[in-house]
Amino acid sequence: MIGTFKTIVRKLELNKNLIEDVLDEVAIETPVKIYVNEKFYATLMAIPNQLQELAIGFLIGDGLIKNINEIKKVEIKDLNVKIELKTEKNFISPKKTILTACTSSEEFLNQILKFEEPIVESNYAIKAFKIFEMIEECIKKAEVYKATGGTHFAGVFQNEELKAFSEDVGRHNAVDKAIGVAALKNVDFQKTVLVSSGRQPADMILKAARAGIPILASMRAPLMSGVNAARILGITLIGFARKSRMNIYSFPERILI
Repeated sequence: MIGTFKTIVRKLELNKNLIEDVLDEVAIETPVKIYVNEKFYATLMAIPNQLQELAIGFLIGDGLIKNINEIKKVEIKDLNVKIELKTEKNFISPKKTILTACTSSEEFLNQILKFEEPIVESNYAIKAFKIFEMIEECIKKAEVYKATGGTHFAGVFQNEELKAFSEDVGRHNAVDKAIGVAALKNVDFQKTVLVSSGRQPADMILKAARAGIPILASMRAPLMSGVNAARILGITLIGFARKSRMNIYSFPERILI
C-alpha cells in the first residue's frame, strides 16, 4: 500500500441524458500511525507516501519539536512511523485519529490565544506577481489532483524557488508533508512562502507559525479563526490567490506591489 496514491473504480457517469459505465481514478487514504519515543502519538488519515516527511512536519506543526536537530532516528515499517528524539518529551497520549476533513478545534484556538506577541518576526518580503507564479507552479505539479480531483497540495518556496511539494487527501497532511520535506533539506523557513490549495483555519496558520514561515498563500478562503490567528502569530495570510488577484488579510507589508 505504501507509495500507492490512487486506485481504479467503476462508476456510472451521467452527462445530460447519457449514462456511461466507465472506469475512474480515486485517491486513497489510509491510517498512518506516529510513535514518539516508543509511545503512540497520533493516527493521521493520509495518502501513504512521504511518511517520514509527514511525521516530521506534523511534529513541527504540532509544536512537539522545533526542527529536525531534535530527532535521533526515524524508522518506518508498513504504515507505522517511529521517531526517536534526542530528549524526552512530555505529551498526553493517545491522541485521537486526525481525519482529512478536520478544522480548527477548541484546543488549537486556546493555544493561539496564549501567545502575547507574534512568533514569526521575519522581514522577508516578495513581489505579488511571484505569489501568482508559485500558485501556478504548484497547480502544474499536482498530478494526483489532475487524475482524481480528490487531493490538496502544498509547496514551500525559499527565495522564490520551490523546495518542497506534496499532495494529500487532507490539506493539513499536504502542509505537514511539505514542511517535513523542507525541514529535511534544511530550508531557512524565515525566507519562505507556504502555498496551499485549501482553506485556512487557525490550525493551519499555527502549523506555519511553528515552522517559522512568514507568508502563507492559499487559492481558497480563510476562516475567521485563521485571520485572527495570522494577526496574532505574525503571519502574512493571503487568500483567493489566482491569476491576477489576491486578498491580503494580515501583515501586508511583506507583499510588494
